[in-house]
Amino acid sequence: MLQSAHIFLMSLYIVLPPIVLIASFAAARRRGIPAAHIWPKLTVAVATSLLLGIAASMIYGLWLGGIVPPVRMALACYWAAGLICILKGLDFLLDCLARLVFATGAGSWKRRQRRSAAQIFRVFSLFIIGLPYMIAAAATYCPNTILKNESAWFDAGATRVSFESTDGLLIAGFWTAAPAPSLGDIPNPHWGRKTLVICPGSRAGKSSYLDLASRFLNDGYNVLTFDFRGHGQSGGQIVTFGDHERRDVLGAVRWLRRNHPMESRRIVAIGVDTGAAALLAAAADPSNQGRALDALAVFGCYDRFDKFAADAARVSFPPPLQWLIVPVAVPLACVQTGADLRDFSPANAAAAVSPRPILFIAGEGKPFAGQRDSVITFDRGQSLFDAANAPKSHLWIEDLTDDQATGDPRVVNRALRFLNTAVPML
Repeated sequence: MLQSAHIFLMSLYIVLPPIVLIASFAAARRRGIPAAHIWPKLTVAVATSLLLGIAASMIYGLWLGGIVPPVRMALACYWAAGLICILKGLDFLLDCLARLVFATGAGSWKRRQRRSAAQIFRVFSLFIIGLPYMIAAAATYCPNTILKNESAWFDAGATRVSFESTDGLLIAGFWTAAPAPSLGDIPNPHWGRKTLVICPGSRAGKSSYLDLASRFLNDGYNVLTFDFRGHGQSGGQIVTFGDHERRDVLGAVRWLRRNHPMESRRIVAIGVDTGAAALLAAAADPSNQGRALDALAVFGCYDRFDKFAADAARVSFPPPLQWLIVPVAVPLACVQTGADLRDFSPANAAAAVSPRPILFIAGEGKPFAGQRDSVITFDRGQSLFDAANAPKSHLWIEDLTDDQATGDPRVVNRALRFLNTAVPML
């Protein structure tokens, strides 16, 4: 049912703009209205779509510190046109429903009263449904922002790679082989035979976390990092905060095992915020790819999506709008994405990862990402740790954002020691 609703909604985004355009001219011709009278309204609609698409792309690019390619910006404009058409269709349906509920009767005063009631009903319903839908649509659509400063990765020996997620999306990444050990070092039989998979956070991509990767490279790890769907040079525009992104992680593990079997005799992974949620969900997957993840370290992850959405609403919106996010916007986001986000729980996934070990890293008593990213609080991380089964460990830190923690030598060394020694509990 959810998938059918999702496919129908995505079809509306594609077909509604040209249908509305053709229908407008056809209706004008049928009524004898000159086409010149239609162009002003259509010009306003097109200009609004362009402004929304360009503004969304620029804001998203500034938020991530990257750029949105022109083609992706054009797609964002078309997406905005589809969104406007859907909202106009919703308004039309609510208007028809209001007319049925408050049918006019005889008598001018009574007719005016019922018309006013119908308009109030229409506006109230549009606020209750339309505004949360716009929030859900904006939160789950990404125009593939490309982050800057990738040259440092190539200096470290990275090469561009691409692979398919387990549901067929093309994912772009970097593969960096472990450097040759220095002369005079004690031979390490595991050098170059273990690989770290980095699952970036919502504000990062494959060009992020070079300091983290460098520490593991210097310890003999190969490193695979990638852009999640809807980010960077990977395919797709719809994000699900870790649910469908688990398939990107599974695709990365599958690519590793097929193309670098000797270099990935041991696979460990690090995930940040929504990337950590995707990593936990992937490791809990019963497939061979999911079971191939030997040990995990997660930075700043939430425990349940509905609680995460409630926290985001509390931080981002004033009452009464924040009260509509979980009961209205989340179900609409499920239809928008085709993922049942109401039941998505990294906490349940963390419990299913056992007996493989997990290190949980969180900011004690402070938001995971401080002032900039204060949605995921320490309570979410504590709840996630409590839900996980042994073997598990934690590192509670203060005064560091999740991005800062991934580059802090103390935290990185702790994660390295854990992933080096952690083994499944028999």
